[in-house]
Amino acid sequence: MDDWKKHLYIIWVAETISLIGFYFCLPFLPYYVQELGAKDIGQAALWTGLLQTVGPLMLVISSPFWGILSDRFGRKIMVERAMFSGFVILVAMSFVKNVQQLLVLRILQGFFTGTLTAAIVLAASKLPKEKSGFGLGLMQTSAYIAATVGPFIGGVLSDIWGYRNTFYFSGILVGIGGCMITFGVQEPEKYREEKESEQEKTNAKNNILFLLIVLFLFQCAATFLSPVLAIFIQKISPESKRIATIAGSIIAVSGIASVFSAIGAGHLAGKKDHRILLAVMLGITGILTMLTSLCKTTGQLMLLRIAAGLSAGGIITTINTHIHLGTKQSSLGKNFGVAGGISSLGAGIGPMIGGALASVYSIEFTFVFSGIMIFLTGLVCPVILEKTPVEEKERLPEITEP
Repeated sequence: MDDWKKHLYIIWVAETISLIGFYFCLPFLPYYVQELGAKDIGQAALWTGLLQTVGPLMLVISSPFWGILSDRFGRKIMVERAMFSGFVILVAMSFVKNVQQLLVLRILQGFFTGTLTAAIVLAASKLPKEKSGFGLGLMQTSAYIAATVGPFIGGVLSDIWGYRNTFYFSGILVGIGGCMITFGVQEPEKYREEKESEQEKTNAKNNILFLLIVLFLFQCAATFLSPVLAIFIQKISPESKRIATIAGSIIAVSGIASVFSAIGAGHLAGKKDHRILLAVMLGITGILTMLTSLCKTTGQLMLLRIAAGLSAGGIITTINTHIHLGTKQSSLGKNFGVAGGISSLGAGIGPMIGGALASVYSIEFTFVFSGIMIFLTGLVCPVILEKTPVEEKERLPEITEP
């Protein structure tokens, strides 16, 4: 097996395990907040929302910071920093005495972790350019798999072991991921930078800037639905006695569909015009999201969410692939760090806007508005983005004195 492929698979397994650990707490966080003293339902909801928001907002600041440091001091140590910090912080969450202490740890988690961005940079450092789509598509599946599997396992374990013990176990999983990186992955060799004209540098910077704008708009619009999807399911299926199971199943199948989409987009990204790929995927996703507002049954909703997962799952993969293709090795950490921060900003703002739209207008309007925003983002892709070269010479390692 090629060296780059072996390292890619180790990084992917380690990151998937780590993200599953981070996702463990999502199902029971509102209940843990109540156990810590926020007995009133309104207070529990307020604290839960705050705890879920501070993480992404801290990543907006920390991702570019750690990305720049990774360009200076190495990519492997940044993944180790993120995973071992996550291990310590998650274990510490099992010992907190009140909600305020939990909030402090969530803030620290948001600043010191960010494992996905760090892992993507490490993987991209090893990837040949012609394998960029495949490798980054595989890495993106870590997030979809973890978002599907993590909350389910975390919910089951919290019922069996209790909330505190589940935090402890989730920390151990993240620590295992860190150990896999430490003992299984070598720091990439330094690469000689290719010379570029000033025009080429300017074009690459502009294209990456526009890709980041597309990433922000998509993440923001897609997460409009986060606070309203479960309520919409309750609205169209008011008599169901297993509403939580139905909601979890719909979210899970959408995540599974996104895994296949990310892999498929990875095979196409870098080979086909990314402007057209993004326009098609965003356009279809926008239309399907708007159609969701017309659903009358959970069966209809599940079919549309599966279709939306298949169309949307490859969007971030395509964006990451072309950030990689347009970035020098010495700037990978910075550019992917900024992308991680932009993505977190969209994911942090989106739910707030979605909740406000639902409260002022309606849940159905939120789906329509989200779909329109995603669709329009797709329309502008062929206009604002420039075609990225799909074939680049592989950068050669520096020759150093023995």
